[in-house]
Amino acid sequence: MPQQDDEISLQELLQKIKGFIAYIKSKWISLLIAGIIGGLLGLGYYYFQTPKYTATCTFILEEKSAGGGGLAGLASQFGFDVGGAIGGSSLFAGDNLLEIIPSKNIVEKVLLSKVDGSSQQTLADLFLDLTKLKKSWANKERLAHISFEQVQNPEQMSLVQDSVLNVIYGAVVKSYLSVDWARKKASLIKVSVTSKNEKFSKYLTERVVQQSNNLYVHLKTGISQANVDRLQRRADSLYALLNNKSYQAAESQVLNVNPAIKKALVATEISARDKTVIGTIYAEVVKNLETSKILLSQEMPVIQVLDMSEFPLTKVKSKLLICLITGSLTLFTLFLFYLLIKFIIKI
Repeated sequence: MPQQDDEISLQELLQKIKGFIAYIKSKWISLLIAGIIGGLLGLGYYYFQTPKYTATCTFILEEKSAGGGGLAGLASQFGFDVGGAIGGSSLFAGDNLLEIIPSKNIVEKVLLSKVDGSSQQTLADLFLDLTKLKKSWANKERLAHISFEQVQNPEQMSLVQDSVLNVIYGAVVKSYLSVDWARKKASLIKVSVTSKNEKFSKYLTERVVQQSNNLYVHLKTGISQANVDRLQRRADSLYALLNNKSYQAAESQVLNVNPAIKKALVATEISARDKTVIGTIYAEVVKNLETSKILLSQEMPVIQVLDMSEFPLTKVKSKLLICLITGSLTLFTLFLFYLLIKFIIKI
């Protein structure tokens, strides 16, 4: 018995392709109807789709020139080394900022902030509502009543709350929050949020930028601010002591003292001397304090917002033409694939 040859020649393949094309031509009315029905489905999607809202914030990071120029020279006269505080490399420079803004530390703090002053609802609670996640957990006892309204300190959250917040953070960073260069040559950074809730989009955008600014200020000016606070406390203490010495000097003065008793003038002299010493120290502390305040003011603000979306936000919807073409091509392709399978089964 001769062995059956399973190989197909090129000529046979071409014949089958021609047969399939002829088969498709015989079904052109069905394909046309499929395309029309797909277009109608796309039209229906266009009119019934839920609109999304996009909030955008464009800002520029203000950097200081290296060395600080004349300011560094002025500060050095008073014993301050500001070479590292002004200019130089920054944690927030370049692409680092694109990684810092969507970081867990920043986004989770924003998610735990209240939606507005008239509500206890947080942005995390609002996200659970708009994504219907909370509704899908209705049959899960530990998740059915999850809420972040009473959370005052993130460290006091339960394990369930911490886990849910981590899920929300992952979803927000992956599908809702976008951070990128607006124009690289101009070093403009654009933060945008697109969601089905207008408030969520706007508040998340502006608060993420604000929280990033707060973090930058804390890192950039933390040491300088601590120095200002220390000098301010010392100046206040010396000022109170100086006032006290002034009253003591006035009280120790003896009127019509007997010239023979010089000892009575010692207390007045000591009070006057202490007042002079304290006054001199106070003047130096105040001078250093004002210098520190100048240095601190030179570092703030650091993020300059150029453009922020305002209510009402722009609605984002798929365009009518795209919906029509997508719907028509999708159903047309599916029906074509169905005809191909049917043709293969026949042969």
